[in-house]
Amino acid sequence: MSAAATLTVNGRTVLGTFSKGVTGSAALNFGQSGGKNCAKVCPFHPESNAPNPDGVRCYAVRVESRPDRKQLAAKLQRHEDAKPAEVVRAADAECKERAYRLPWFRVSAFGSVPPRVPLPLVRLLWRLADAGTPIHLPVESKAKRNRYQLALGNRVAVRWSAPSAAAFLADPGTVSTVAGSMNETPRERVRAAADLARDRRKQSGRACVVCPAVAARHLRTGSKSAKCGLCTACADPGVDVVYPAHA
Repeated sequence: MSAAATLTVNGRTVLGTFSKGVTGSAALNFGQSGGKNCAKVCPFHPESNAPNPDGVRCYAVRVESRPDRKQLAAKLQRHEDAKPAEVVRAADAECKERAYRLPWFRVSAFGSVPPRVPLPLVRLLWRLADAGTPIHLPVESKAKRNRYQLALGNRVAVRWSAPSAAAFLADPGTVSTVAGSMNETPRERVRAAADLARDRRKQSGRACVVCPAVAARHLRTGSKSAKCGLCTACADPGVDVVYPAHA
């Protein structure tokens, strides 16, 4: 019996996949979107009282509630009910079987990381980074970014998902945001993202790109290269990212 088979959460493997990742990519989720790990300061949180950009909601909450995603929702609930260290230990065993070398590792494709940094997660992400695995670690608040970046040091980029264009343009650190409105056409959303990325480059002097995976989906280019793992911008602390609004 393999190590991954002996370290599971309720008898089930922990790592998952996601549509934007290249084959072999993995995602580690700690719970449901809008669940106990998601800070309510995020304006996209279902229970947040913060101003919410017109038409843009937490798309992950809607995905998890779909009838065809019941297995995903159940898995996220299992993770949320478990201790974070237990989830990480199972994920570590699965990554160890692959010598910690993956084409892309996404933390929180759904939900968010725990408010308190689990030390086993720090060790896991260091092992992945040292093996050359690019890591995407988004968080929903500045405070959480600072907390996780302090724990992880410069070996892993922690990216704040800024809730507005103004916050995105003003922040000096590693940041991303969503541009455009769900009331706009997909092409208009891609154009809004490109405009905001240009403004960010001019104002900050930092590199900034539009997420090619979302842009390709919106523009229906059929591109097979617009995948996380082929693009590694989100793992680079020196590159900021704009996602066209999507559901």
